[in-house]
Amino acid sequence: MNREEAILLVSRALSCMQGTTALLEVAYSPERFMTLHHYVQRLQMALTAGDTATVNLESYYVSGERVEIAFFFGRIAFLLLLGFLFWNCGPRIARFLLPERKGLPAAN
Repeated sequence: MNREEAILLVSRALSCMQGTTALLEVAYSPERFMTLHHYVQRLQMALTAGDTATVNLESYYVSGERVEIAFFFGRIAFLLLLGFLFWNCGPRIARFLLPERKGLPAAN
């Protein structure tokens, strides 16, 4: 196996790992949305009751959950982007995975 084949193999393996991690992250999406739904329901109940202290707390939870979901989707997008970049294995990825050694003669 020559250098280019080894780099391609490692790059594709890393790509598969990133894709698998993205799929595992997607598996947690129902939990995130159920938690958001729970806090929105509690906020609506607090608004109906007119309890301002509870409204402030529930608003905080809803806002925090929305931020968490936004970062959740950002993390999935980043993992998929990394997977795509590693799958294509351009020259930058090849230099990143196995940089040229300086001071040693090149093997033919």
